Amino acid sequence: MIKAIFWDFFGVINIDGQLNPEVAEFIKLNKDKYKFAILSASNVDLHPWLQQNAIDDCFDLVQITKELGMSKTDPSFYKAALDKLNTKADEVLFVDDIESYLNVAKDLGINTLLYDSSQKLNIQISRLL
Repeated sequence: MIKAIFWDFFGVINIDGQLNPEVAEFIKLNKDKYKFAILSASNVDLHPWLQQNAIDDCFDLVQITKELGMSKTDPSFYKAALDKLNTKADEVLFVDDIESYLNVAKDLGINTLLYDSSQKLNIQISRLL
């Protein structure tokens, strides 16, 4: 049973500098049902952007590679998020638009979804939830 959803930032939540409305709607509708986290290969603080787009209160964790000194190809990056949210790998769905990052998470037992903006998120995600 999925209890938490890890989201990539650039390419899933933020598309070309804009809030992805489809993802934002899903997150707002389900923020009381799941723990949400952002796992991003970023070197900047994402909180100001999240606040500006009025979704900062939807996330239990915002974890960026720069803060931990790790890359998204390092399994420890995902283990740290699991520990911080006190969640087991098989209880998590990770949504990213880059397959190599998903493969690292999948090797840890995390459920994964390759985000494809040409398909409806609700259709993609409902199969896994």
